[in-house]
Amino acid sequence: MQEGVLISDIVIANVLASACLILIIYLLDVNEKEPPWILVRVYLLSILATFLFGKLKGFLFGHFEWEFPVWFHHYVVAGGFEELLKFLVVMIFVWPLKSFDDETDGIIYYLLAAAGFAVMENVGYSFHFVINPYRFGLATGELRPYHAALRDIVLLRAVSGHIFINVVSGFLLGLARTRRRLWLLPVLLIVSAVLHGLWNQAASTGWLHWFALGLLLLDVFLFMLSLRMSFYFKFMKRLRFRIGELIIAARAAKIDPDTVMLLRGIHRNVRVLRRMQAPALKTAAMRITRLLPARVDAVPLNGEDGLLSVLVKVNGILGRELERTGWRFWVGFFLTFSVSGFFLLMILMNFV
Repeated sequence: MQEGVLISDIVIANVLASACLILIIYLLDVNEKEPPWILVRVYLLSILATFLFGKLKGFLFGHFEWEFPVWFHHYVVAGGFEELLKFLVVMIFVWPLKSFDDETDGIIYYLLAAAGFAVMENVGYSFHFVINPYRFGLATGELRPYHAALRDIVLLRAVSGHIFINVVSGFLLGLARTRRRLWLLPVLLIVSAVLHGLWNQAASTGWLHWFALGLLLLDVFLFMLSLRMSFYFKFMKRLRFRIGELIIAARAAKIDPDTVMLLRGIHRNVRVLRRMQAPALKTAAMRITRLLPARVDAVPLNGEDGLLSVLVKVNGILGRELERTGWRFWVGFFLTFSVSGFFLLMILMNFV
């Protein structure tokens, strides 16, 4: 009877923790939400891959009497193999997606893979509850140690560990994808394995709370940085597309050839906007990045006013788009620190 209650409690705790985590991850994607069916697919595939990995790991390390030093188990058996599994799931099922187009998406997808892995890992932990009931005070009827252990495993060790570690992994994945820096992929795998090993080592030495707190602060910084980078990247991408349209419109309007040549240079590298010397283009850049009006009366297509008129006619980036971007950024800021505060509270509760 007690074992049945124990299993049901663990299953309910796992389901609730997983559901809340998925909802939080979905809400954190404030820039451009991914299709929900893709998120669910990544999550379920991660659970399936973790189940198969558990069978393989049990066969390799359960049927053979191999003795490893503690550091090897922390950094290679647990850290290396588990992070390699999540990395393969993300690379096979997420990397080819067209919806994966900014740094924040890398964090979102990697967190979903980590959430699926954590749920299956908690199911594995549940067997230890059932096999060792006396360890948690069930034989004496005292359930307080059991609830403390359940909270420690579901919220602090398994779920929080994978989430805290894989925010860094997702940030590196997003950089590798959007900036085409493929050399970051092996760096990602090594960093993930090292952080996982450090997490396990900190858990065994009593320094887990401080390590988790430091990693949490790093995660908050990286997530906010990824939001800002993704906003800037998509803004510049839209701007580059609009300038491409502007080149066509400028040719049709017979704007002077020097201006067209400068526009071509901007089209090749939008960052030239910051170093622009031509008064007309400099003014246009300032108007675009601040408040470009939705409509401007028709003016002769010459000089500075003519260039601004062409920008409006080809639907340049409007000021209200940038205002909406700022609003989304602050929503992400609020949600990130709310989630961080929740996990920080759970960490501090373990000091009491």
